[in-house]
Amino acid sequence: MPTPLAAEGVASLKQTIAAIEAACMRKGPASARVHVDTGIAEIDGALGGGLMRGSIHEILPRTVQDLGSAAGFAFGLAARAETAGAHTLYIQHDFTQVEVGRPYLPGLKLSGFDTGSLIYLHVPRAEDVLWAMSEALKCRGFAAVIAEFPAQTRVLDLTMTRRLALASQEGLGFGLILRHSAGIEPNAATTRWLVSSAPSVSDRFGGIGAPSFNLDLVKNRFGPSAQWRVEWQSHERTFAIPSLSRGLAGTFADRSNRTRTLAKTA
Repeated sequence: MPTPLAAEGVASLKQTIAAIEAACMRKGPASARVHVDTGIAEIDGALGGGLMRGSIHEILPRTVQDLGSAAGFAFGLAARAETAGAHTLYIQHDFTQVEVGRPYLPGLKLSGFDTGSLIYLHVPRAEDVLWAMSEALKCRGFAAVIAEFPAQTRVLDLTMTRRLALASQEGLGFGLILRHSAGIEPNAATTRWLVSSAPSVSDRFGGIGAPSFNLDLVKNRFGPSAQWRVEWQSHERTFAIPSLSRGLAGTFADRSNRTRTLAKTA
């Protein structure tokens, strides 16, 4: 007789499998969007129109402290990839879930991500993450597939990532590999991004500004490498180049009281 916790886990797994099967049953014609654009012309131009569908892309934090920023960038790209009726699949294995926790749904919702389209899957081993990602990339019911891997994993070699790339080509999938380590090794990713947090620009009321990232495109199979500082605009659901600080000082002529004081002392 299963324990209540085990029964709950089985029920959750059945619901996840049913959602994946339903998404794949709606497998229609391929999306007309060959690329997932960021919304920033300079970045999209360097990428030949945006991040290519039918391929996998690698996102790494520059330091351990930047893991949240790397995850935020991944979810921003997934939001840009969203299509009507499609889902985003997020895959973790059990160790990663315990170490860093699950995606925080209220925070994602405030950031403009459609949490209703998110399917979360956790599996026992890193090899299982690869298998689940490969199967999901073949399914056109998923707008994006994000797979998270801890720093010590050794499964993302050239052979395994080539299999993921072939799976994404088959289903025009948009695969995002989120790694905890900034260590670089040869693999079949189309692009590789090093992400770190950046100071945000305060809003016009002096409040907390939009999330900001330093992006370092260190691998680009179809163009140059480059660096940018960008921010995520949750209402518009797009990336943008941060504007200048709005806290500009007034000109000397605007300070009439100070002008009179200086005139008397002159």
